[in-house]
Amino acid sequence: MKHVLPLLAALALLPAAPALAIGGGGGGGQAEAHGAEAPAQSGSSRQHRPITSSEAYVPLTPLTATVHSDFRLRGILHIEAGLEIRDSRQRSRASQMMPRLRDRYTSALAMYTGANYRYGDVPDADRIAALLQQATDDVLGAGEADVLLGMVIIHEN
Repeated sequence: MKHVLPLLAALALLPAAPALAIGGGGGGGQAEAHGAEAPAQSGSSRQHRPITSSEAYVPLTPLTATVHSDFRLRGILHIEAGLEIRDSRQRSRASQMMPRLRDRYTSALAMYTGANYRYGDVPDADRIAALLQQATDDVLGAGEADVLLGMVIIHEN
């Protein structure tokens, strides 16, 4: 329970973040797998819009990780990304494997914020992309999908 409270406090600091960022494991359904627009969250005017009409692009719900320094929560690392998967069978498989992918992404980002990121520095997008690509390769197989980063931000306390 003591580990949940800092996370809840961190999420309360992100009122402008999409509702999808708060969700834990998001197994991407058909709308997500084909880049179609997802329905709006109830009570929310924001919609998850595709950034491309490419059939090969699979958007991911935003990824987040907490940033700590001096034993205090200092902010949230927020990443918007997607996968480029050229084979339609692999896109379908990736949709089914989305909970495993999100678990690996969460672990990789926690490792990055805990070991590689120093509070106050600019996040290293190349390092983050490499960690997410390695996680993708571990789950789907090497060369099956390419990670594409759209945005990397630190929301500070």
